[in-house]
Amino acid sequence: MPVSRTMLRGTAVGAALLLAGCTSTGSFQERIGFKRPAPGDSTEAMARADEAYRQEEFEKAGDIYEDIADDTRQRPEVAEKARFYHAECLKRQGYYPKAVDAYNKLLQDFPSGLYRGQAAGQMYQIASEWLQPVRDEIEDAVKPAAERRKKGWADDVIPANFDRKLPTFASEDRALQALDKVYFSDPTGPTADKALFMLGRVHMHRQNYGEAARYFQQLVETCDKSPFRDDALKLAIEAKTNTPFGPDRDGRDTAEAMRLINTARATSPQLVREHGKVLDEQSIKVRGQQAAKDFETAEFYRRTGHPGSAWFCYELVKRRYVGIEPWYTNAVKRQAELKAELDDAQDPSFVASTRRFWKHYVLGHELPAVKNLPADPVVKDLPAPRPEVVPAAANVPADVRPR
Repeated sequence: MPVSRTMLRGTAVGAALLLAGCTSTGSFQERIGFKRPAPGDSTEAMARADEAYRQEEFEKAGDIYEDIADDTRQRPEVAEKARFYHAECLKRQGYYPKAVDAYNKLLQDFPSGLYRGQAAGQMYQIASEWLQPVRDEIEDAVKPAAERRKKGWADDVIPANFDRKLPTFASEDRALQALDKVYFSDPTGPTADKALFMLGRVHMHRQNYGEAARYFQQLVETCDKSPFRDDALKLAIEAKTNTPFGPDRDGRDTAEAMRLINTARATSPQLVREHGKVLDEQSIKVRGQQAAKDFETAEFYRRTGHPGSAWFCYELVKRRYVGIEPWYTNAVKRQAELKAELDDAQDPSFVASTRRFWKHYVLGHELPAVKNLPADPVVKDLPAPRPEVVPAAANVPADVRPR
């Protein structure tokens, strides 16, 4: 391939530059006049900012602190201090939303810094102030109906806030976000349990029972020595029992509720003394929800033509939930009806076939499907109930027999 004149000229220029770089005593940046900026020396600027902060000139001090914090050449401890005091200046001026953003940036940039606890505490105070209207609603809700404040049509209108202490829109949502950041930034700090309890209480008031139960349960499991633990445990049980349940659910909420009830009885003697009756009522409610789920599962098997599975689920309801009404009584009735229907389905007589035709095509009653019938089908009766006292085997010594 022929070499063009342009290619030869470019090769010559490159070789000349390479030789110049190899023989020159200075670096390439020095030869072209570029000077690397020196590391940021913020001693004087920090002193001016501190003096302005002491003189309560927060606007001037905040601008200097912000410039120091945004300088990426600063040492980490200097940048962290500048970021914290920049947020403090914003808070002193009443710009709470901007202060929360500055505190949050500090916690993101320096998750293990010296000012982590103070920043989380300031964010909690601001979020608590934003949630004051919700706390007033919660206190008003526990009063008798005659003493509650009357609500007008304007209460449901969500106006824009023009106060610089409040977010322009959605103050409650911003407060909940701030409390989330408080806990996840400092989960072992002095405000972690307070943030979790306030989060759960607000969601409980708004009837977001799933979220409320999650926050209360997290407080119970991670803050053993918190003064809010007993109240959080009680509210977590109530939130779990108020979550939607039924045969289309997996049953984890009711199982968690029963586990929390057992935890309360085992680890909170004061809660048991003061609210033992409430725990008993919640336990019965949970057992009723579990019985309803198992009973509806049996009903599903019966409707879809699986009498064996239906019989098994009815038997589970009878054995697990003795005394839980109306599910125990309904399970007994359904087993009797299922046995009669199976007997009727296996009767080849004209009267029985006419009765089945009338139930299925006129009354719309679905009979259980009987599959793989033997020549002389026999329906097994209900198994004998489990004995209260299990007889000991003859070859087992008396000292190791169960009592």
